[in-house]
Amino acid sequence: MHRKRNQNRGSFQLHGETIPELLHAAKTVLSGRQYRELCAAVNETEGYADKKGLILAAVQSRIKRKEGCLE
Repeated sequence: MHRKRNQNRGSFQLHGETIPELLHAAKTVLSGRQYRELCAAVNETEGYADKKGLILAAVQSRIKRKEGCLE
């Protein structure tokens, strides 16, 4: 059912300028639980740069973990 969404994780690029846009883009890569945890962490964080850094780190770690499983 979600197979099509999961096929393109390796070629994912995060686009967006606002935090909601970045979170929406990250939702396609992260599991439901990871996405909820990320949203909670972003809500607790102050500052745009810190929030963007959290989102980028979560997405990059997920992609690297997934690539490691495939090899």
